Amino acid sequence: MLARLRGALSTRVPRRGEVHLGDDAAVLRPARGKALFAVDVLIEGVHFDLLLGSLEDVGWKSLEVNVSDIAAMGGIPTHAVCGVGAPPGTPLDDLFSGLMASADHHGLALVGGDLSVGPAVFVSVAILGETAGTGPVLRSGASVGDVVWCTGALGSSAAGLARLRAGRAEASAPVSTGDPLVRAYLRPSARAREGRFAAELGATAMIDVSDGLVRDAGHLAAESGVAIDLEHVPVAPGATEELALGGGEDYELVFSTPAGLDVEEAFAGEGLQRPIRIGRCREAPEGHGALVTLRGAPAPLGGWVHPL
Repeated sequence: MLARLRGALSTRVPRRGEVHLGDDAAVLRPARGKALFAVDVLIEGVHFDLLLGSLEDVGWKSLEVNVSDIAAMGGIPTHAVCGVGAPPGTPLDDLFSGLMASADHHGLALVGGDLSVGPAVFVSVAILGETAGTGPVLRSGASVGDVVWCTGALGSSAAGLARLRAGRAEASAPVSTGDPLVRAYLRPSARAREGRFAAELGATAMIDVSDGLVRDAGHLAAESGVAIDLEHVPVAPGATEELALGGGEDYELVFSTPAGLDVEEAFAGEGLQRPIRIGRCREAPEGHGALVTLRGAPAPLGGWVHPL
């Protein structure tokens, strides 16, 4: 198994001076700017259900969610390692096929990892990225008066999960994995180019929408010491505003910019989808007022809350 997986993962030629698979640790060149380092863990029964999707889907998603973290910092993903635990006989070739498809899509190198036996499938990916000179975009840089943007419509992933669960409950009505909503859940696409360009354009703060728009906008607002008034919620076709606000796992980027920047035209000029203006930063309320409001009223709570 190890030899077969090593052959499958050795598709990218290391940069000069680097050593990838085969040793106790990979040897990497220092980042061109500041180094970015992130990790995510996906556990069967918590983050994915193999009755609803394939191991290839899990492999793809486990890397995309990490790329999304680098994108939210305005960085470029460069290298990743992956640790996998699974019951004996699990077809891990499928999982690594999904991993490599995502790595190839973003031009990053999967340079090593580890395998173990466990009672359920467990995937842990650690990723490296670099800022290449512009500096990282943190959650803490937004100011009063900044405009808030989103790179795309929201709610499609949560709607896709709902369709998969409904199809599972009604075995006579199988759900096509080609359904755009289902695909949004099984095969999310990290906005790496958009995050990088937002950084170059002068984004003041940024976060990816993994826990739901309201919750993630709240994280950005809290770290920046501002409040955010959502004036518009971009709802994906087939989803609802409720899912767009709290569904999560969309992996679009929410970012702020100083007022006056022609952000939409700038993105279009780069061949990127125009971001959607969703709100504005204002003074944070005193006491325990809501940091995120929806059209002037406290936004409904929702989204992912970690059980630990």
